[in-house]
Amino acid sequence: MNSIRRQLLTSLLAGLILVLGGAGVALFLRTRAVLTREFDKAERAEAALLMAQTEDDGEKLQLDLTGLVLPEYDRDEYYQLWVPDGQTIARSPSLDFEDLPRREGDLVLPDGRPGRAIVVQFVPMPAEEDQPTNPHPLTVTLVVARDRATLDRTLAGIGAGLVFVGVFVMAATAIVVTLAIRRGLAPLEAVGQQAAAIDASSLQTRFATDSMPVELRPIAGRLNDLLARLDEAFQRERRVTADIAHELRTPIAELRALAEVGVKWPEEATFQDALQVAQRMETLVTGLLALARHESGKQPVAREPVALAKLVDEVWQPLAERARGRQIDVAITVTGEWLTDPTLLRLIISNLLANAVEYAPERGQIRVAGSAAQLEISNSTDQLTREDLPHLFERFWRKDASRTDVGHSGLGLTLARAATVALGLELSAEMLDATTLRVSVRGGA
Repeated sequence: MNSIRRQLLTSLLAGLILVLGGAGVALFLRTRAVLTREFDKAERAEAALLMAQTEDDGEKLQLDLTGLVLPEYDRDEYYQLWVPDGQTIARSPSLDFEDLPRREGDLVLPDGRPGRAIVVQFVPMPAEEDQPTNPHPLTVTLVVARDRATLDRTLAGIGAGLVFVGVFVMAATAIVVTLAIRRGLAPLEAVGQQAAAIDASSLQTRFATDSMPVELRPIAGRLNDLLARLDEAFQRERRVTADIAHELRTPIAELRALAEVGVKWPEEATFQDALQVAQRMETLVTGLLALARHESGKQPVAREPVALAKLVDEVWQPLAERARGRQIDVAITVTGEWLTDPTLLRLIISNLLANAVEYAPERGQIRVAGSAAQLEISNSTDQLTREDLPHLFERFWRKDASRTDVGHSGLGLTLARAATVALGLELSAEMLDATTLRVSVRGGA
């Protein structure tokens, strides 16, 4: 299972091991180089002493150590001098009759111990100060070697110390890193635990972003937005369920009453009232199904030229008699052509005009103005205020909360809004003044 904590801990510890291991190796190599250089420097000092004691008297070369006490060359250290023809002219007592290899660096000493040697080539000095210089001087090769056990022990101690310190530092750092990661991830775990505890009954929960690290605030903010939308959706679903139940309760009660009358007094039974009730229920269910299709994007959308004036006139004809009966002053001025779906546009205009006719007061006004860019429908109203506008397109919303008007389901403007969204249009409403509502559809061109 993927774990941020495990990934962070593994990555940090792996990186730490690489860094500390690399630093330890580099430090050890640097220390070894310095100590080896000092070791060679000491051998060169001994070689310089031997070179100073090597003399050329014109006849032969010799190493004169008279007056010098050099016990180290009896057992632990070695030297050997050769002339160019390979003849040995001097060797340390520790060599007996063995020879040193004529090369620098690490080697195996005659007694089998690991050692280190340096090679120096030089021209011996004359035995006497006033001795004439040899016209054919000989170049002597000097090899000085010594046991490197002390150097190896020192390096081994340093290496062991570095390993111990490295292991200690890595162990301590692992503990510190683990605690730091645990503390750093604590806010994230708290958010996860709080999110895991949220269910449908606690959608009002919000994450406190003020006390959160800045890295988590955008996430918490988005979660708060999501919870707000979910809470709103659940509340809307509950309202819709209650509204549907309320809308169906009255016609069902009417049907039951008609059925009871028909059972008790068959001669007085009539199906006309039952038919009207069934038609209202059918209208409600049909509207809900249409709204579900539009909101889910399953309603097919066609694109073809639509003469706006002709469509408005066709939609208005069934409503004209109702407007005249209520003595509503109507003025329609529409021109232009829209490239859109005629069926959905008819649905939009039909609901908007029907809403204007139904809710305009008697002797009120309706004004319809349209062009290739927009369609505006204004009607006088004695019920709405600006505070009602945000609820105007909500399903089942009515100004009359008691729902005494059973002739309307409150889905017309909601269907119009869904259809405009499907067509990519913009539907809005505004109060021009205290008694005039204007609904606009924009984006037809």
